[in-house]
Amino acid sequence: MGSRSRNDNFQSGDGASPGKIFIGGLHKDTTTTVFNKHFGKYGEITDSVIMRDRHTGQPRGFGFITYADSSVVDKVIEDNHVINGKQVEIKRTIPKGAGGNQAKDIKTKKIFVGGIPSTVTEDELKDFFAKYGNVVEHQIIRDHETNRSRGFGFVIFDSEEVVDELLSKGNMIDMADTQVSLYKWCLELWWYMKLFISWFHFEFFCLFISL
Repeated sequence: MGSRSRNDNFQSGDGASPGKIFIGGLHKDTTTTVFNKHFGKYGEITDSVIMRDRHTGQPRGFGFITYADSSVVDKVIEDNHVINGKQVEIKRTIPKGAGGNQAKDIKTKKIFVGGIPSTVTEDELKDFFAKYGNVVEHQIIRDHETNRSRGFGFVIFDSEEVVDELLSKGNMIDMADTQVSLYKWCLELWWYMKLFISWFHFEFFCLFISL
C-alpha cells in the first residue's frame, strides 16, 4: 500500500481526520520505515509521524497514522500489533469538536494534560492555560527521585465552562511547539490512563486516582 510520511519532527495535526489513529508504547528503535510498513498493510497512509522531543530528538514512544479510508481504522483496532518485538496500543483520535460533545454531561474544573514537553516549567504551564481562563491550581508530575518532569500534569480552572469551551475545540492543542492531549478529570481520563498504564509506575497511578 502507498503511504506519505512526514519528517519525524513534524508535530501532528489537530486530530480532525476520522482516519487518524494514535499508536502508543512504541519501541525507542522503531523507525519511520518500519512504522509505515506495519500499518501500511491495512490501507493507504496519507500521513504518519513518530513523535520526538524537539530538544533532544529522542522518540517519545508514540505516533500517529492517518488512513485515506477511515473504515480501515476498525480493522486496525481489532488486531494486536507487535512492532520491534513490543506490543503497542492503538486508539482512535478524537476529532476536532468531538471532545466536548462526548463529555458534554460531565462537569469538572480540572483537566489532565498529557505529553507536556520536558522543558515546560510550572509557570509556563500556568501562563499557557491562563489564556483560556483563570487557573486556580496547576501541577506537573515529577519523578520523586530525580525531580524530572514525567510529561503530564493537571490544571484546575475556576469555572467548569472554561473546561467545556477548551475541550469543545478537540482534545489536542499546540503547546511549546508540541501537541499535548487534554482530558477532563473523570471518565475520559480513565480511558487515557488505561492507554498509558504500562508506561507509568504503579505508585504514580495510585497517586492519580487519589487526587
